[in-house]
Amino acid sequence: MAQPPPGMDEYQRLMAQRAAQQRRNRMLVGGAVVIALALLGYRTVQFRKAKALAQEKLQFGERFVGVDKNETGPFWNCITSSEVDVGMFQSNDQIQKRIESAYFTQQKTFSDHLTTECVPKIERARQAASGLASDAPAEFKEAMDKYAASLPRLQTGIETYAEKIKGRGATKDIDQLIQDTGNAFHSNQAPSPEGLAFEKFLYCAVPDLDKLKDAQALLEFLADTCYHKDPVAFMNGVRDKCGPILASVDKNAKVTASKTWKVTMKKFYEEDARQLRAWEDCARKSRKGKKVQDLEEFLVASGEYMDARAGVVQAVKESAAQASGGGAAEKK
Repeated sequence: MAQPPPGMDEYQRLMAQRAAQQRRNRMLVGGAVVIALALLGYRTVQFRKAKALAQEKLQFGERFVGVDKNETGPFWNCITSSEVDVGMFQSNDQIQKRIESAYFTQQKTFSDHLTTECVPKIERARQAASGLASDAPAEFKEAMDKYAASLPRLQTGIETYAEKIKGRGATKDIDQLIQDTGNAFHSNQAPSPEGLAFEKFLYCAVPDLDKLKDAQALLEFLADTCYHKDPVAFMNGVRDKCGPILASVDKNAKVTASKTWKVTMKKFYEEDARQLRAWEDCARKSRKGKKVQDLEEFLVASGEYMDARAGVVQAVKESAAQASGGGAAEKK
């Protein structure tokens, strides 16, 4: 029997080892491929879940935008009598100017317009926001609750404003009566029903009038009161307390000079009637200040609404960004 050539056994052994090594390498590569494919599949699933979750957050954001635009938006359009983008308002002054501009377009009916047309709109917005808040995911709950809570305050604020502006016409009427009766007082030193009424008005409106030296002292009193103190409070008191004196003048009544008429004319009569300009300026300044007071409650509510609105938008953006980042974003 022929013997294998010398070194053949060693060759076969090396070939067997090489084959075994190749099998092990194939197994390792195959295992690595399986692991890589499994990891890729896991990451793909995680990515799809994150994407779906992010999409869910954005869809809630879209629902919020819809409520804010289609329900709350018509309320703002109504109270400003124009199409407005609430997000464009940068200050309460801008809001006040838009509402007051709307008031001047329909002064006699604006109060009724607010209560009968605008208030129902904010009531519908409240219902829609409340429903959305109840469906809000946990991470949006706080922001949505603040938004929903701001709407009743907007309603109360505009209702308060609507009630306060009802008296503006009467206010301007009294201010005009001050000028009309004052003109009668300064146009003729002889007593007249209007002139006598203005004299009574002066003693009613100006504390310690009899202690003032002359017309200049009266002008200084009005300047100090109306420009350095509170013209709104002063003129409100004057109109409420002394306005009826001017409103009840009987122009056909028999004229009898008051006991103080001569003294009053001597001290406060002026041909150029500077006092009337002072009263007019004070009345105008008080009406301007009153406008701010009339809207104060609504403007405070507007600030709360703007903050809450921005809070919901920010919460949606942050949550969607976190969700789209997957587990890494959550760990951060």
